[in-house]
Amino acid sequence: MSTLSAQFAAKLKPIFLATGLIAVALLLSLTAAPAMAGGGISADGTSGGGGSSSSSGGKYARLWDKVSERDKRWASKTAECESGKDPDAIGGGGMYRGAFQFMKSTWRVSPHSPGGDPIAYNYKTQAVVAVGLKNEEGAGHWPTCG
Repeated sequence: MSTLSAQFAAKLKPIFLATGLIAVALLLSLTAAPAMAGGGISADGTSGGGGSSSSSGGKYARLWDKVSERDKRWASKTAECESGKDPDAIGGGGMYRGAFQFMKSTWRVSPHSPGGDPIAYNYKTQAVVAVGLKNEEGAGHWPTCG
């Protein structure tokens, strides 16, 4: 019986090591994710880190300038209803984020999205993404406010 136990333990050892390595890699990726969330285009539309800056420069300011007055009114009304127009708002226990209360999964696949976490970007950036999503798929993502 002890021979079988030793053989069994020898066969399980690589599995336990691999499982441990996977767990460590997962933990490292989870701790690195917040630091990487603001990567790409920053809140002001320039390259670099995140932060809900109120800067109006860059790519998203230019895109916002091209948004119709009607869509700007829709964005303002919807953001006010969703979050009090707060680009740093977090609702639903962390599930909904930013002025338009995006789910991260929706944010990442929306038109013009810079990726990452919506709260890493300012109102204009979030509004450009929200207007693009509304124009592409309709206001159904905001059933109460949109």
